[in-house]
Amino acid sequence: MHPRRLPLATLNAFETAARLGSFRTAAEALHVTPAAVSHRIKALEAELGVRLFERRPRGVALTQAGERYRERLAEAFALIEQATAELGRPPIDGPLRVSAPQSFTRHCLLPRLGNLLQRHPGLRLELLGADRLVDLHRGEADLAIRFGGGHYPGLRADYLLGDAITVVGPAEAAGNWRRWRFIEDGGATATEPWSHWRPWWHAEGLHETDDLPRLRVSDAGLALAACQQGLGLCLTRFTVARQPLREGSLCPLRPWRRTEFAYYLVGLPGVMASPRAAAFRDWLRDSLAPLEQELQATLSGPAG
Repeated sequence: MHPRRLPLATLNAFETAARLGSFRTAAEALHVTPAAVSHRIKALEAELGVRLFERRPRGVALTQAGERYRERLAEAFALIEQATAELGRPPIDGPLRVSAPQSFTRHCLLPRLGNLLQRHPGLRLELLGADRLVDLHRGEADLAIRFGGGHYPGLRADYLLGDAITVVGPAEAAGNWRRWRFIEDGGATATEPWSHWRPWWHAEGLHETDDLPRLRVSDAGLALAACQQGLGLCLTRFTVARQPLREGSLCPLRPWRRTEFAYYLVGLPGVMASPRAAAFRDWLRDSLAPLEQELQATLSGPAG
């Protein structure tokens, strides 16, 4: 036998009284009398056959059943609020092409993408995971995520996430780098300090003329994979190496250094102002906020 649908006013009275811990305070919040709140809760307890509150001389307290019910109802009311808020938003159904670096797509976008697609099932997202810069002026994509300084002529750029860089490898490599091979990312640019091995070598008293053993690969993802296979040490960014570092398969061998560049969502001003782009940007910012906080904690914490 299915229980009948309970009146929303009755459920609201219970949730409010449970949250505030008082029938009187709940009555003030709901703009009704304390007697009305008490009557609704008694009716709810009778309908459910469960005592939800313990009546005490100086107030009320939830029973164990009442506490469990309060938790589930709080979730339900949160969903109702979200659904109501979404009704007032412009629909974002339709196509959206987003270009992003392969490493960012793999390590930052894909693990979080399910939430976006669940929230907006009508969004037809096309991800272009490529390290080349697409031409947004020619319509090669609607939006792009770029790792740079944030200055892109003719485009609007919204900050998303910072990054940091260090040397990673097995823990035993911390004492003597001369015994190890250096894995070089052939796709890295020389636009940022510390993005290439030279300054790290100099800091360790090493020099290119020392005929240091090297392995060159095409991109940052391959460099990290080679490092995980024990083929040498590599330079890597926090956003790329975060998971293997958390798992303990690799160790940071030097303090993290904040990169001068950061990740930005860029697009033509008109496209960026569209409801579809705005919804994607807001979701992306919210999703990356915990990662930004973790990065800040890493930069302010111990080296490794």
